[in-house]
Amino acid sequence: MKGKVCLDTGIITLLYSKNPPKKILQLMNSVKTGKIEAYALSSIIVEAFYHICKLKGKINAETIIATFLNTYPVKIVNLNQSLIFKAGLLKYQYPAELSYNDCYTIAFALNKKMIFHTTEKRLREILPNLKLKTYVF
Repeated sequence: MKGKVCLDTGIITLLYSKNPPKKILQLMNSVKTGKIEAYALSSIIVEAFYHICKLKGKINAETIIATFLNTYPVKIVNLNQSLIFKAGLLKYQYPAELSYNDCYTIAFALNKKMIFHTTEKRLREILPNLKLKTYVF
């Protein structure tokens, strides 16, 4: 059975950083070759574009995100009622600790029982039941 993962913004932005971490390159190579099925919420793609735009400018951000979407078979997820309710509850429970995008992606990962790949450092202590893989940048 193919592994399924949920990607956070930090994974995408680090992938296109000057020196991407080897573990992220390995992860994304597994996605590219079909060994791992990756999902990202549409709002995560928007946030990645924003961060890359700040660092490298609008045209580079457009090129990088277009390249990402065309290179990696990441399934883009839109919000639905189940995600809205679960994410809203997470935001209610952890208003200061979790951003809205964190809530959306965590809700999706929990609902689908996927491993959440992120650069967020404190999630393990906030949500010990979340299947988590963290990366350092």
